[in-house]
Order: sequence, then structure tokens, then C-alpha cells
Amino acid sequence: MRLFARLALAALAVLSTTPAAADTLEKVVVVTRHGVRAAMSSPERLETATARPWPRFSVPAGHLTANGAELSTLFGGYYRALYEKQGLLAGAGCGQVYYWANVTQRTIATAKALGQGLSPGCAVEVHNVGEGKVDPMFEPVTAGVVKADVAKARAAVSGRVGGDLAAWSAAHRDAVDSLDELLMQCDAAPCPAAPGKRRIFDAKPGFSAEADATVGIEGPEAFASGVTESLLMAWADGQDFASLGWKGLGEASLLRVFPLHQAEFDLRLRTPEVARIGASHLATRVLATLDDGPDAVGGKDAKMVMIVGHDGTLAMLGGLLGLDWTAPGYQPGQIAPGGALVFERWKRDDGARVIRARYTVQTLSQLREKKALTLAAPPASSPIFVPRCSEASLDCPLDRFGAVVKAAVAP
Repeated sequence: MRLFARLALAALAVLSTTPAAADTLEKVVVVTRHGVRAAMSSPERLETATARPWPRFSVPAGHLTANGAELSTLFGGYYRALYEKQGLLAGAGCGQVYYWANVTQRTIATAKALGQGLSPGCAVEVHNVGEGKVDPMFEPVTAGVVKADVAKARAAVSGRVGGDLAAWSAAHRDAVDSLDELLMQCDAAPCPAAPGKRRIFDAKPGFSAEADATVGIEGPEAFASGVTESLLMAWADGQDFASLGWKGLGEASLLRVFPLHQAEFDLRLRTPEVARIGASHLATRVLATLDDGPDAVGGKDAKMVMIVGHDGTLAMLGGLLGLDWTAPGYQPGQIAPGGALVFERWKRDDGARVIRARYTVQTLSQLREKKALTLAAPPASSPIFVPRCSEASLDCPLDRFGAVVKAAVAP
């Protein structure tokens, strides 16, 4: 009975999110993270926290890798196939998709790679604010379009953990132990003493004195966040850990250590007051684009707009609007390379215009093995319920979506 109930619910979910034959897809806005990049830290620094040597990337720190570009092109090809089938993109017109990226190598290179698959045969032009400038969609405080009240943001973060970061951190001890076992390559945590090595559990929880535009957090979660992201990037890039002596590293072990990164990201970036500071300008531009307003990214003519940013971009936008998602092999809310929030504007057969949102991402095996993405073998996709907007069908009326965004954003 339980299996039958689960199958019935799954079938209902598919039916509820399948467009009616008479529905018309009018516009799509994709807010995506860049593709697979090299680790931000040097191998030498990462090796201070591991018992085994660290893989070497062939590109500078933080740059999109060759495999990352190939994976992004595969994703772009999938978007093309999907939206051709749904009638949004037709023929070989090269002006149908507009590309906007933050001013970093990995975001610009990702947009170009996506375009190779999404706009085949076209000269892909990636738009940005220009070298040396700050893009308010990604860094609104630095750009001067939003003022950060760091004290209030810190109070909001502190309020979510009962004013006790140490107690909040202690709740993640199982994940800390799993990461210690993986990094120090022992059978059971705590692993034997390793002279000269930094250990996850040695980091002390607290607020950072050197806060950025919002709130800085220190402790095991912050330490682990960078390390596990580096593991994820190297794994997705196809790096050979086994030849370097690593044992037990795979999708299952990665899933066990991802919670530390997610806990830190959720607290630091998805706290509503923090997300309001960081994502209000972006949310306003996304709404204008979906509504064909005067501030639409790419103007009114683009049928599809690709906005390429970072994991923090999606985390704060999700926190601002209360969006939640889960993909197989990842933690709830996790944003892997190439992961994207997709907002589709549909005109239903009853004349109503609605937004249908989802999160889509390549699975770990699709990333590592560079698997082709097709309509028959798609990336993972998670329909999203928009609080205070979505109906039982998951349709979110466009006018109500506008009201939700306007109520959420910073003045």
C-alpha cells in the first residue's frame, strides 16, 4: 500500500506540473550558477586539512575548467531541446536568447559555453556591466543600490540560532565527524592526531570581526563550507582522487558531508533580512523581465534570458522569496555547479498569465561522467511552490508574483 501511495502521489505531481496542450510558453528567465570551476584555495592550503594530496586543476583558482565549459554546453543543449519542443524557441534565430553574466571569468565563460548549446550556430554575445565595474544584480551593496544594516542582519542571523552559534554548531557534530573521517582518511572520528593539520572541529563558532556586506560567520561550518565546495568541484570535474591515495570518496560520502556547507549557507545567506539586502535588486529585475517592464533584462524582445551568477546569488534569491527545493544526491537547497532557478511565464488556455518555477541541476553522476542531457535523460528538476502565490497546481499568477516580490524587496 505504501508503495502504491507513493507512486500515486508521484503520478499526481507529474500531472499537476505538465502544461495543458493549449497553454503557451511566452518567456523564460533562468538565474543560474556558473559551471564547474577550479578550487578557490590553492592545493597547498587545502592539503593542510587533508591526509592525502589534493588534485591539481589546469586553470587558475576560481576559473571555469574545460570540463566545466563542456558540461555547461551540454546543459545549454538541453535547454534548447526543451524549449524548442515547448514552442518558445523556433528556427535558427540568433536573437531569441539574451545572456547576462557577472564580471568574473567563470560567469562569463559559463554564459558563452551555455550559448554554444543553447544558441548553436550563433555568435553568442555575453553582456555585463564592464570590466572593473560592480554589477548591482550580484553585489548591490558594493554597487550602492542597497544599504546594508549589518547590525540588524547580524541580529536576524543570531535570532535564528537562539543567540548561541556554539549550540547551533554542536547540532552538526555527525557531519563534522563524517568530514573528519573523509579528510583524515580514518575509519572512525575523531581521527588520530595529525601534526600540522587543521581540523574541522578545531574552528570556533562565532561572528567574524571582518564581516562583508552582510554577516560573517566563523566555525566548523564555515571552514567545512570551503573544503566541501572544493571537493564537489574537483569531483564534478572528474579529478582522480583514487590515484592520490584517497579512499571512500564517492557520491554517498559527499552527501554525508554536504550538510555543513548547507547549514552555513542557509544561516549566512538565506536569513530573510540578509537575503533582502542581497537579492532585492535582482528580484526586481527578474520580475521586470518576466513582466516585460522597462527594466527588463535584455528588453522585451528576448524570449529567454540567462542570468549567470554564483551560488550565493541563488541562495539569497531563494531566501528572499521563500523558495525551497531538493535534488537527488544533494542536500535540500544545495546549489551545485550549473544549478538554476527557472521562471517560466505561461499563458494558460483560460487567458491567465502565470509563473511556473523550478530548480534544475545536473546530478553528480551527470557532472562527473559528462553525460549527455536529452529530453529522455534530463537533468534533475524540482518544481517550486512560491509562498503566498502558488496555487495547488503550482501555478503562480503573474500579478500575484509581482505583489510577492514587491512586498519582499528592500526599499
